[in-house]
Amino acid sequence: MKKILMLLSLTILAGCLRAENYDILGFRNDVFVMSEGYKITFYDDGPVLIKSEVIEENNYKFNEAQTIYKGYSVLNNKIYRSDVYAEDLVRPNKNGALSSLGLPRKFSAEEKFKIIGQVEIDGVVYRLVPDVLESFAFLIDNQGVFYNKAGEIKGSYLVLLDSEFFPYPKDLRMVDVNIRKAEQTKPTEGFDVKYDGIRLDRIWFTYFDYEAGEKGTFENISFPNKPGLITINGINMRVLRADNDKITYMLLK
Repeated sequence: MKKILMLLSLTILAGCLRAENYDILGFRNDVFVMSEGYKITFYDDGPVLIKSEVIEENNYKFNEAQTIYKGYSVLNNKIYRSDVYAEDLVRPNKNGALSSLGLPRKFSAEEKFKIIGQVEIDGVVYRLVPDVLESFAFLIDNQGVFYNKAGEIKGSYLVLLDSEFFPYPKDLRMVDVNIRKAEQTKPTEGFDVKYDGIRLDRIWFTYFDYEAGEKGTFENISFPNKPGLITINGINMRVLRADNDKITYMLLK
């Protein structure tokens, strides 16, 4: 009987022992978190691709005299992809703070926060705004109004803190900010023809072909140094005058 009582006492004691807020029997923490916490639906990290489009650019100006200096493009046609990314952030509608028994959490209207996920409490969905303290978050509803308690993220659950928070001023809340940015790829198709001066009584151009991808291929092409009609990539160009520094020409349809 004494052995049974001693074994029972050790079991109860083991269940109560904690070291730096960690259960000796670790599974008890997991059970507590799951029973007292709220399941988090985490959002994707980083901007989201919302649109891609193929763009073609060229510098064609037909039937118009143009002067281009050595090293610059006389003809170019580039095809590339433009990717548009969107990111949903929030920011305070004004300077303020969330007051509590501890130190207040101050907010600046210039701060922007990435929503990390959401939880549902009593049928209401709250978005999670990360705090400066790692693993802690504030809660806002769909109108950006603060919930009166913050939470600690433990794995995939949010455990609410005991302390209550009160916004100051009272109308302090978060407002949505949608940020969009476009990223342009390097040209994947097309060509670029740059003027390369006069050598050996010939007009020289450097032809860059994008068809081979980002590396591309270079080719030097030349024509007799005299006014007249030349054709590059099926485009007719009338050379009006040329010297080692610049060329004046007209593209013909």
